[in-house]
Amino acid sequence: MSTSTPSSRLRGSALAALPVLAVALLGIAAWWLLSATVYAGKGYLLPGPQEVAAAVAENAGTLLLATLATLKEATLGYLLAIVCGIALAALLSQSRLLERSIYPYAVLLQTVPVVAIAPLIVLWFGYNELSVVIISFIMSLFPIVNNTLLGLRSTSRTLVELFTLHSKSRVTTFWKLRLPGALPSIMAGLRISAGLSVIGAIVGEFIIGSGNAQGGLGVQIVFAQGRMYTALLFAEVIAATLLGFLFFLVVSAIGRQLLQHWHESEAGG
Repeated sequence: MSTSTPSSRLRGSALAALPVLAVALLGIAAWWLLSATVYAGKGYLLPGPQEVAAAVAENAGTLLLATLATLKEATLGYLLAIVCGIALAALLSQSRLLERSIYPYAVLLQTVPVVAIAPLIVLWFGYNELSVVIISFIMSLFPIVNNTLLGLRSTSRTLVELFTLHSKSRVTTFWKLRLPGALPSIMAGLRISAGLSVIGAIVGEFIIGSGNAQGGLGVQIVFAQGRMYTALLFAEVIAATLLGFLFFLVVSAIGRQLLQHWHESEAGG
């Protein structure tokens, strides 16, 4: 059996990151080339990387506060979606009648454009952080419900019959068999919802305000757009993108730790 040392794992991770870094560098180079040629003198349309970097340095404090505000709102919405989504899926998995009765409404919630209902949520709950958290929660909920329910419904019938043969209760079967077996599907849903929670927070912030030093990234994007400060607008969009990517990486790392010792999807990671 081969064993890997920390140094070899670090070297492997560095090698795996090289293609990603190469693509990023090519993208930045293409961006710079476009801004210096096709959009030369038109920084209001496409600012160059150096202009965006200058905007970040000039507005670092505001960007940090905005990112932290969006991070807080997205995290709250995401955690609420995890609790409610897994609980709802667990409930639906226990009864086909409940699933047929309630699941279509979960689908309906996903198909309604959140931009259309966001103003209603703001009217009901106010122009505040709570509305943003609720919108983030709505955006994140369906993938968790759908994937968790799929995982719970995909439990091997043979194993379920084995538990029944040994007179195990439905609660024991759920905790000892169905839920552990559904973990890969649950983690897949959590990965999808990780980015959606940030998108929901940004959309909520678009609705609740016109921009101030305490607002999140969505609020600041609206503010920068109103001022035609395109370099700062780019910086804020990049910050929002990186925030969603960070969410995805954290959830993926947690899933890897939970699955790597027993499930094929992460066994080779």
